[in-house]
Amino acid sequence: MLAEKYLADLGITIQQANNFIDMNLREPKKIFEAASQYGVTTHMLSEITGHSRDIVSGYFEDAGFSSTELDKSVLINYDLGSLESMVAFNSREGILSNTSLRAVVRPEINKDYDYDSPFTSPNPTLQLKDGIYSSGELGVEHIDNVSPTMDNIESLFYGTLINIFLALDQSEFDQIKAFPGNDNPEEFQTLLLSTLNESPAPIAWSDEQLASLVENEAINILDKFWNAGLYGVLDHSYLGLATA
Repeated sequence: MLAEKYLADLGITIQQANNFIDMNLREPKKIFEAASQYGVTTHMLSEITGHSRDIVSGYFEDAGFSSTELDKSVLINYDLGSLESMVAFNSREGILSNTSLRAVVRPEINKDYDYDSPFTSPNPTLQLKDGIYSSGELGVEHIDNVSPTMDNIESLFYGTLINIFLALDQSEFDQIKAFPGNDNPEEFQTLLLSTLNESPAPIAWSDEQLASLVENEAINILDKFWNAGLYGVLDHSYLGLATA
């Protein structure tokens, strides 16, 4: 459980956190401020209380607070479930290396925004564990104790995008691209979940094709990072859209 690991770094148990919440249910401001101070996201609050993210968000919104202000995990702020294993460092070389992908993506983002910022933005509620990103601060349970460098976050970003496209074949990708997601987000989410949860696709892309897919998607995600809000650099990826 992500919340349990994160709170343990702070010397707090799930039971203690739940007791604090129960004692202050009539004071949502107090709970919101405590969560904000210690970097506890709505995903974690959902795990702590056993209530869905929608209920947690609604509780705060009814009191006049925006729950999205709590979602400050570096990589992603959604419960990925079985898709979490797709989040991984990029160890590829050549055209799929971080250096090569960055060389294409960075100039496009820097036309209007700052490419580096999504990978380096400081947040005072993060790095509570001796200046190291814990699994809770990253937003995924299986990766822990990561030095908060741009290179590390960028590598996790590109490694995850590569894994996403490796899970898709051409027909699946075409179906996703053709789906009018904005018109029916629930069906689009179902499509993404079912497609990404299927057995890995046979090798469907050449390195050149895969690099192009990753570059285009990276530009799209980073553009949305600046224009559509959310904090995690993967929040606007297919993983985020599948689990939001």
